[in-house]
Amino acid sequence: MDTQTPEPPPEARLIKEALRRARLSAREAARRAGISETRWRQIANGYQDVGKGVRVPTTGPADTLARMAQVAGVTADQLRQAGRPDAADELAELESQAAPASTAGFAGDPQIDAIATLLATLPPEAQDEVLRRVRRDTPPAAEETDDTRTRHRRAG
Repeated sequence: MDTQTPEPPPEARLIKEALRRARLSAREAARRAGISETRWRQIANGYQDVGKGVRVPTTGPADTLARMAQVAGVTADQLRQAGRPDAADELAELESQAAPASTAGFAGDPQIDAIATLLATLPPEAQDEVLRRVRRDTPPAAEETDDTRTRHRRAG
């Protein structure tokens, strides 16, 4: 019976350490990355139990690893240094898609940047739902007058 545990690959150690520093559970991280907790743990530990005490080395596909890295706060450069340029490229693509378009008056706003960064950690369907809710609850700026804004402030 082979009970030897394979060493995790460098990218797995990197993500596991980043997750620990972020004080985020594997369960929550997996949810945010849109994968199962079991799959997250297999990739982060670098092995998969196949039964009867046998563990086989496991590495994540580039797209999955990129989502995991994004959630854990690992950069594309760190993934490249860990020997996963494929995942680094996927992560760069994810981040470019999630980058908010500059809106007049908000460019460089640290709160907007923080919200956009947090939004990027969610699976695409969750991002869409959040944006739908924000759009639904936000009155169009052009229709809002100074008097309306004053009434909102007094009421709130």
